[in-house]
Amino acid sequence: MKTVDDIIELIEDNDIKFIKMSFCDIFGRLKNVSLNASHFAEACANGVTIDSSALGLPIGEDMLLVPDIDTVTSMPWRPSTGAVIGVMCHIRQSDGKPSAFDGMKVLKIAEEEFEKTGYTASIMTESEFYITKLSENGEPTLIPADSAGYLDAAPLDGCENLRREIVLTLESMDMKPLSSHHESGHGQNAVIFAANTAYKSAVNTIEFRNAVKNIAHQNGRYATFAPSPIVDSVGSNFRVVIELRKNGSPASREDAEKFAEGVLARLPEIAVFTNPVRNSYLRLIYKSTPNRLKLGGEKAAIRIIDKNKIEIVSADTACNPFIVLTLILKAGGAALRGECAKLKDGAILPPSLAEAVDAAKQSDFVKESLPEEFLQRYLDKKASDANDFSPDDIIRDGL
Repeated sequence: MKTVDDIIELIEDNDIKFIKMSFCDIFGRLKNVSLNASHFAEACANGVTIDSSALGLPIGEDMLLVPDIDTVTSMPWRPSTGAVIGVMCHIRQSDGKPSAFDGMKVLKIAEEEFEKTGYTASIMTESEFYITKLSENGEPTLIPADSAGYLDAAPLDGCENLRREIVLTLESMDMKPLSSHHESGHGQNAVIFAANTAYKSAVNTIEFRNAVKNIAHQNGRYATFAPSPIVDSVGSNFRVVIELRKNGSPASREDAEKFAEGVLARLPEIAVFTNPVRNSYLRLIYKSTPNRLKLGGEKAAIRIIDKNKIEIVSADTACNPFIVLTLILKAGGAALRGECAKLKDGAILPPSLAEAVDAAKQSDFVKESLPEEFLQRYLDKKASDANDFSPDDIIRDGL
């Protein structure tokens, strides 16, 4: 555990001039405020004021950013002289009380509640992304950076050096990437992280997306985490592997199956979070997407691997990992407690964002799992998004 004094010493010893106070809006999009490093201690004590509109809420209400000092990390793509470090921040109300819109806090609470079942969940994530070319004017395009396929090697793999730089950068940020490779789509890549807590895995996912985008930009490329950016090409998964343990020992396969079946039963209800944009539903209809609501087998959304590990592959890379991991832990934990949700006969994943919104609105599980005010704002915006979309949104929204 780090202390404020630890970070102040780091600032002084490394000529750090600015701190990126980063946070997620309610949709998982990264935002930040640059803070003069000399004011870091004050920010930890009193927070930094932002307007509520930065969270995707109506304008006009003051909110506070409060650093989680355990998430302080370097930003190696920034200049070394007058360096910049980053920190993820909790959202609080202007009076300092917890906010319903703090997804980081929502996940922390869910993880603590899950551990009361006697089980723990170590989570490994894999995020896929596309690397595309820039136009002559330096604007992002959706033209793939290469024509390689799954596990192809250089020189056909035109992203190998870029992936190497990404992985080395992540290691310097103490984010523990496990492996990387070229994926099936032209210009598509993946980085797999070592297992960690749910909270740390979500933080790593957000910081990873930011690092990839910045490193790609510095190399004259564009990185997109859109679920299905390239027409008639495979989409990008957000793969979650949960290693389930009970009282410190590997859980049984029966326990893993209970957890998995609990999540499987809720996938239609939580699709607006696991597959949160219109573009998500282009991915779900692609021929090889793992979208079948069954446990194991061809194109299965969930399967058991290595006895006590549950692999979930229906989510995509546009999701807010804090909320998705919260819902996974809630659904799996309920099943382990014997609160058996069963998949309804004939159930399928919603075929559109509009139907995903309707499924969430009708779900008692969703209503019980997320703060009411957060849920209302989120679903209202997604209902609006379902009726207002163009292909340009992939780049405009920074996906």
